Amino acid sequence: MRGAGGVVFFAILCAATLGCWTPRNPDGPPHSPSISRSLTPIIAPEGLLVQSVLLERPVGDAFLDRELWESTLPVGDPETRALLAENGLRAGLLTGALPQRFQDLLLSDADTVSPHELSFNLRKEAVLPTAGPINPCRFSFLSDLAGKRRAIELKQAGCGIHVAPTVIEGGRVKVACEPRIQHGERRDRYRPTEDGTGFAKTEELSLEKFPMLGFEATLGPSDCLVMGWRADEPNTLAAAFFAVEVENRPRQRVLVIRARQQGRSPTSDLPVIVGPYRR
Repeated sequence: MRGAGGVVFFAILCAATLGCWTPRNPDGPPHSPSISRSLTPIIAPEGLLVQSVLLERPVGDAFLDRELWESTLPVGDPETRALLAENGLRAGLLTGALPQRFQDLLLSDADTVSPHELSFNLRKEAVLPTAGPINPCRFSFLSDLAGKRRAIELKQAGCGIHVAPTVIEGGRVKVACEPRIQHGERRDRYRPTEDGTGFAKTEELSLEKFPMLGFEATLGPSDCLVMGWRADEPNTLAAAFFAVEVENRPRQRVLVIRARQQGRSPTSDLPVIVGPYRR
């Protein structure tokens, strides 16, 4: 697996741009420039680490499609869970002792895809990719339990889960999740500059957000959040996110997310989900 290193942020204090210069004494030897340096040690700021990886097995795999979900705790409010289910999506929390089969898959080169480790020292949010590009990307979508399904078709679609973690009491991390899809061709768009004095041109893809399917999950250092798809619902939004083809073979994916504060290591017997890429 291929790991993505965290971001190391540091500050150097009291280093003058040109130093503190003492005029030359015309009657004596020249003085060397003097630079004032701070002896304050460099301290890394508090931050968060979010690790993720995709587990991938043949469609209908007994563990990824059924057995894994028997060990998870539900996340989100009842209405959100119902709407997720209507769109084929599954989300749950693994706490305590992890299923042995789950640990074996995390350690398998053949069954893991696209590991990431993201530092949230500076960034506040990120998108964890799950599938794509898909062209065309077709699925049915239900946005309201009292509404009607509608058919959606997107070109050159890339699917992913938007995450925004925050630290809460007790060293736990609350992760807000929302499915999102980028699609189409890049177009020029004008956005306000950071100082608000003008506009800057950027190239952006069209973005589909699904806030009605968003939820929050609270993770301890040894907990795992898992998201996936029901293999018996092939035409749903979840299939666009977690059903793929590899060498013309249909495959099923589950996204695994772990989050912790920097300096708080997960339990030593947990499998490492970010490491050298060997697949």
